[in-house]
Amino acid sequence: MPHIRTTRKIMHLAIAGACSMLGFQADAQKATNPQTSTNKTEDNKKEVIPEIIVSATRQATSLLKTPVAVTALKAEDLIRANVKELLNLSGTVPNVQFGLSSGDSGVLVSIRGVTSTNFTEIGDPAVGIHIDGIYSPRPQGSLALMFDLDQVEVLRGAQGTLFGRNSTAGVVNILPAKPEFKTNYGWSSLNLANYNGKEIRSVYNFGISDSFALRAAVMMDKRDGYIKQERDLSDRGVLLSDGHGGANFTPDGKPDVDQRLNRVLSPKDYYSNSNQWATRLTARWAIHKDWEWTGGFEHYQNSGAGEVGLKDCKMAAGTRFACGPQGQWYAKINVPGKLDMSIDTYRSNLVWKLSPQTELGYKVAYAVQKRAQNHDDDGGQTFLASDVGVMEPWGNWGAQHALDWASYTLDSNYRSLVNEIQIKQNFDQWRYVAGIFNMSEKNAINFAQDNLIAAPWGMPQGQYYAQPDRQVHSKALFAQADIKLADRLSATAGFRMSKDSREDLGGVSAGLWSADTPWYYNGLYTPKALGTGTPHNGTDLTSGMGPFAGVGVFPEPVVNTHKASWSKPTYRLGLQYDIDKTTMVFASAATGYRPGGFGDKFDTCGGGTCTDGSKQKYSYLEYQPELTTNFEVGYKGRHFDNKLDLSVVYFHTKYNDMHVTGMNAVGQRKLRADETCPDWNPTCDVVTAWKTENIGNSRIQGLEIEYKARPWVGGTLSGYASVLDSKVTSYPTYDDNWMCGYRQEFGAEPCAPLYLGSDPSKRGRAIRNVVGNQLPMAPKYSYAINYSHDIELSNGWMLTPSIGMRYQSRMYFSVRNLNNPVIGDYQDAYTNWSAALKLAGHDDKWNVELWGTNLSNNIVKNWMGQGNAGGYTFNSYNPPRMFGIRATINY
Repeated sequence: MPHIRTTRKIMHLAIAGACSMLGFQADAQKATNPQTSTNKTEDNKKEVIPEIIVSATRQATSLLKTPVAVTALKAEDLIRANVKELLNLSGTVPNVQFGLSSGDSGVLVSIRGVTSTNFTEIGDPAVGIHIDGIYSPRPQGSLALMFDLDQVEVLRGAQGTLFGRNSTAGVVNILPAKPEFKTNYGWSSLNLANYNGKEIRSVYNFGISDSFALRAAVMMDKRDGYIKQERDLSDRGVLLSDGHGGANFTPDGKPDVDQRLNRVLSPKDYYSNSNQWATRLTARWAIHKDWEWTGGFEHYQNSGAGEVGLKDCKMAAGTRFACGPQGQWYAKINVPGKLDMSIDTYRSNLVWKLSPQTELGYKVAYAVQKRAQNHDDDGGQTFLASDVGVMEPWGNWGAQHALDWASYTLDSNYRSLVNEIQIKQNFDQWRYVAGIFNMSEKNAINFAQDNLIAAPWGMPQGQYYAQPDRQVHSKALFAQADIKLADRLSATAGFRMSKDSREDLGGVSAGLWSADTPWYYNGLYTPKALGTGTPHNGTDLTSGMGPFAGVGVFPEPVVNTHKASWSKPTYRLGLQYDIDKTTMVFASAATGYRPGGFGDKFDTCGGGTCTDGSKQKYSYLEYQPELTTNFEVGYKGRHFDNKLDLSVVYFHTKYNDMHVTGMNAVGQRKLRADETCPDWNPTCDVVTAWKTENIGNSRIQGLEIEYKARPWVGGTLSGYASVLDSKVTSYPTYDDNWMCGYRQEFGAEPCAPLYLGSDPSKRGRAIRNVVGNQLPMAPKYSYAINYSHDIELSNGWMLTPSIGMRYQSRMYFSVRNLNNPVIGDYQDAYTNWSAALKLAGHDDKWNVELWGTNLSNNIVKNWMGQGNAGGYTFNSYNPPRMFGIRATINY
């Protein structure tokens, strides 16, 4: 194969040229100096990059011999980067983004632009989260602390065969450290940080015998909120005039917004705080020379306040919606944050070596996640005084004297049982993994949403969802084999057949999004007559009203009992060619599948009569599965006496039937004889609902380069560079109905015209052509550079300074791609810096480290919404600058 030899020469020359800039010396250059001492040889051994073993193919393989785009992050790297949960991994892996839906504490994970935005008990993530290879179903569980780990593996691209469920984007596999036989050791660390941060980690390994060991680990993390939070006692006491000429403000000495939960707080209880702890006990038992069992229990408790949405002060600057002097990190709150979440998990892994070539394994995990949460949905934002009582020509339904939105997870209980049986066989010319996967979830939740000052009269309205039994079942058969076709050439073939089902048994959705009846008060308060003033003050509401009184207060209950199922085959095909013992090239094609689903039973006639004359036409708003097909070509290799690890991957992904969640038109009602739609709302007959739907297709391609090098004695250089080109290729029903009334004011491109034709999939939507636009959470360019250097001091101590830089280009939060400086749906390009300085004793019994993250103090959005009270964006953010000192002792 002369072309392969030529390619090999060109590749090595290119790598040699690039690395010479870093100070590497090729083997031929070293040969000219034979005066190499024994000490020099031993130094070289210390300076090579350790080989990393991963489980990305369900086999233990070298990272650079694994034909998958995978990044492995070791435990020491995670601690140095101050990674405590998945959200902190932002910027550490190419083309991976993390965000947070603050109202339900759902963690968004996006890989190469493939993501999910439904974090309810009926939604599925697009990135499969696994703990020690066992699937973890609920996205809220991603908030759990990451501690005492061996490593974290991030697999990019469809992983539909070996990992299967919900892996259209990829997989994050978190691998806890395992107990070790015949040795006793441990370590403890104390970390003190800004915002009164205190973190304790402690680990101990009990090597009780040659065949039995225990490992105990605990972590506690506490920190004040980094926002300045003020108690909302605002009192406008507005008295409306005729509804067209403004409003008269007559304070009456009582707060306007709900005071049922409002109380005096200290910074340790503010939104954005941390108050969490976790513990894990793991046992490992070599029952027999051919039998080994590992099992354990883990408990996690989060008693923090959660996060809250904040206005983008940079974008709003210079407009009438500009922030006050308090700046970005400020919120006026009447519903203090509460995130009471616990997760108890039991895991077991039994391995039986039937023969030197054959291994049988059985993994099982049982998890119980409970969560109660209070969330201030408006974050203290309110309408401008000049807007109150004024009906804009574009139809804002009249701004009220105050804004009072909140959501409550009154209680929830998610139980999951995951079983997987695997058989592995390894022979000289081939090997394979085959297995059976089975998962069952039983989820229960009581969830409510309040809008307590609703137009046009300022009356309360709300919704309640009582879902006592929502079940999810998933089964799959899978197999994947690697076959040696020639001396250096091997092939991979994998297949999985998945079947998924969902069932809602006796769920109830109730409520009335109408602001002209007093049902919310539950007969405990008589509001003022409509149009004569504000119906209630915040102190008039009691615990016997609304969600605190239970679902029975809410009118128009609808019972949701429904079941649906889906099935899909997925596959992987690949080729791998070993150029030599340390370098290889590969190519693969793989598919990933995310099952469909359905929502709550909904009357698509909107409580009236449909245009076809039917009444109460109910739908469960079903949607179908989504599928990704990913093609990859890659190169991986070790060079210069194992002083450089290099990975280069090109990928091309077809993304079909994407799941998108939001308010969408679902039906059309017939207007009454005395009713016409006003000019400012020509689609008043269109019925909308919060639903997930399948939209068009996209094409994603890009390049990912990862490297780690030891260019000279003591130095370690690592990082990545990535290009991500994502484009929507089909989306015929995209609704551009966002900030329409403010676009002209801020010079933005106007909303698309409303479609008033007969196509039910388009009617009532502002159909915008988004073909060619960039996918959400998919910045085109990003790169990271990290450098650390070990300096041995004269007394044997080791001083290690390190610095890191990460750049990311503009990232959008919707396919709208609105490039407006005030209400654009994007996070602009930014560069983040981090640094650390570590001092370790000569016997490695202790170390002290100064660290800092986001040293550039960037304000970075990871989730975007629309301000409910005007023309501004309302978002979730990454933390500001963090710094501290960490001390560790080893024993």
